Amino acid sequence: MERYEDLKSHIKQYRRVIVAFSGGIDSYFVLKASIDSLGKDKVLAVTADSPSLKANEKEQTKYLAHKIDTRHKTIFTEEMQNPDYYNNPANRCFFCKDELYEKLNELKNEHNYEYILDGTNFDDMSDYRPGYQASKNHGIVSPLVELKFTKNEIREISKKLGLEIWDKPSSPCLSSRIPYGQKVTLEKLSLIEKAEEVLKDIGFKEYRVRHFEIPQNGDNSIKLKLAKIDIGKGEIHKVLNQDLMSEIDLKLKSIGYNFVTLDLSGLKSGSMNVNPKLSLGFNKNT
Repeated sequence: MERYEDLKSHIKQYRRVIVAFSGGIDSYFVLKASIDSLGKDKVLAVTADSPSLKANEKEQTKYLAHKIDTRHKTIFTEEMQNPDYYNNPANRCFFCKDELYEKLNELKNEHNYEYILDGTNFDDMSDYRPGYQASKNHGIVSPLVELKFTKNEIREISKKLGLEIWDKPSSPCLSSRIPYGQKVTLEKLSLIEKAEEVLKDIGFKEYRVRHFEIPQNGDNSIKLKLAKIDIGKGEIHKVLNQDLMSEIDLKLKSIGYNFVTLDLSGLKSGSMNVNPKLSLGFNKNT
């Protein structure tokens, strides 16, 4: 646990902090280390209540904060009011994080906190992360990047600390399921959330439902909805069953999809970032 002690020592310099707590293991790890380093009276966990965050994720943040006896606050963010966000450019995440960190800085100044910490880890630096630039613009501290903590290392130490979500799969925001150039709407986010609940209820652990809208016969006023299902490679064999495929197809069509497909290569984190301009040839204004 020497590395964990290093993290606690590193965080001590920040004295009184807000931790941007999404409910994932990375930010939970930073939150736990902050409490162990500074004491619970000098730490506030803050979660953004956004349409792109699943309802059950919001509820879990409250539960997890209570489990480690930390103060927790939920704030509302308004990125959906920003056309630079809902038009879904390749740097969409920048505008989401910019909105979040603007709100967090207001909270920090109002309540005399000194720094805002986030859960960005060292592995994240190898992916396309426009939100990281927003964090730097707002002076957000990323202790896991500074000390080069990898995802596997975070999970291993979290398990030893008894953090119950140590093996929780990553779950990016719902907007990340929509290809760049296709607009982010409340209707799409709701549909994606319902579709992923279907997969969760069936028992899958790692999954995404990618949402595409296709103009019918070139008519942009009539759009067909396509769900592309990504399943973790360790579980994809389970879905290759005719009865289960039929069940998933029926349930997703009952909530509003016209077509349901399966990505045979399995779930790959950041797959929408392979080519930020790619939208499978569908009209970018859908």
